[in-house]
Amino acid sequence: MTREQMYTEQLQALEIYDPAFDPEIKTLARLERELTRAQKEWSKTAENGGAPSFTEPIYLTIQKLRAEILQHREALGLTPKALKKIKGSYYETVRAGELAEDKPQEEPTVLDFIRDKYAI
Repeated sequence: MTREQMYTEQLQALEIYDPAFDPEIKTLARLERELTRAQKEWSKTAENGGAPSFTEPIYLTIQKLRAEILQHREALGLTPKALKKIKGSYYETVRAGELAEDKPQEEPTVLDFIRDKYAI
C-alpha cells in the first residue's frame, strides 16, 4: 500500500476525505519520502560506527521537513489537535442546528461541514 493510499483510507475512516484533498495527500507523501532519504543520508555521516552528528547541515533539512510534514498533516486533519478542531466545530454546528430546528431532516456529515465552511 502506498503512502497516498494509506492517507486516503485514514481520511475515509475519519469521514473527512474528499478527492479535492488528493494534491495535498501527494505532497505529504512526497515530503515523507524526502524525509526518509534525508535521514538515511544523515545516518551515513556517522564516523566509525558512532551516532550521526546533529551539527551536520543535512540535519537542518531533516528538521525543516519534519515541520513541513506536520503542517500538511494538520491541514488534512491527521493530527489529534486538527481532528479535534474539525470535529469540535462540526459537532458544535450540528448541536446548534438541532437546538434551532429541533431535529434536522438529514444529519450532515463532517465532510459536509468542511465543504460548507471552506467552500470546497
